[in-house]
Amino acid sequence: MGGAACLDVGYRLLHPQVPGLTGSRVDTREKISARGDSKRAESPRGTGNTARGAQRRIEIIDAAIEVMARVGLAGLSMRVVASQAQIPLGALSYYFNDKSDLVAQAFQQLSDREIERVVRTAERLQPTMTTEQLADLVADMLIDGFSTPQGALVTRYELVTEASRDERLRPMFEAWYAAMVPALSRLFRDLGSHQPELDSRTIMAVMAGLEIDNVYRPLGPVDKRRIRATIRHAFRAVVALHDL
Repeated sequence: MGGAACLDVGYRLLHPQVPGLTGSRVDTREKISARGDSKRAESPRGTGNTARGAQRRIEIIDAAIEVMARVGLAGLSMRVVASQAQIPLGALSYYFNDKSDLVAQAFQQLSDREIERVVRTAERLQPTMTTEQLADLVADMLIDGFSTPQGALVTRYELVTEASRDERLRPMFEAWYAAMVPALSRLFRDLGSHQPELDSRTIMAVMAGLEIDNVYRPLGPVDKRRIRATIRHAFRAVVALHDL
């Protein structure tokens, strides 16, 4: 990847316009947070508006993410989360209305972090980047998602499944996906693609397949090399189509 056509790829990836939404990916993230803030505002008990309270909520949600990764949504209970977070059970009601509220906020937090990871990847793009270097950045992002934070990927798939049953969870998942597709589409358009959205969805399908193939166990060195090689192969194949 090089030349004048690549000069603004980093900027465009950082600030894509999302179809059906207004503003940039940052706006998308803010809308996700706004929905969460609105939901939390409904709680009659308050949710810890101090900096310490906000940090404590994040820690509790992280504890819930670890619990869901270990025992699934079916095994999640407020008591188990309180034990994992090392706080009294009654203290949870200060932050969450009930289990479904906790699950919704966990999904929001995971979605926010996923978008942040995409932004961090975009910030590392350089105008002279080759196809292989670009693929490696995407592979790094994918591999990092298996362990940051612990259990996040397993929990995300738990929550995606739950979103098929609970419509309150769907907008947050859809917002993340809506941010990712335009970002990759703009990239492939700058690389000369005749079908940039199809290219981006192809790469995302490969990424999702690699996640599912490896989500059930810790990644080893061989797994990471295989993921990197697969992403490189996918990028080369897609970019090669641009010359046809």
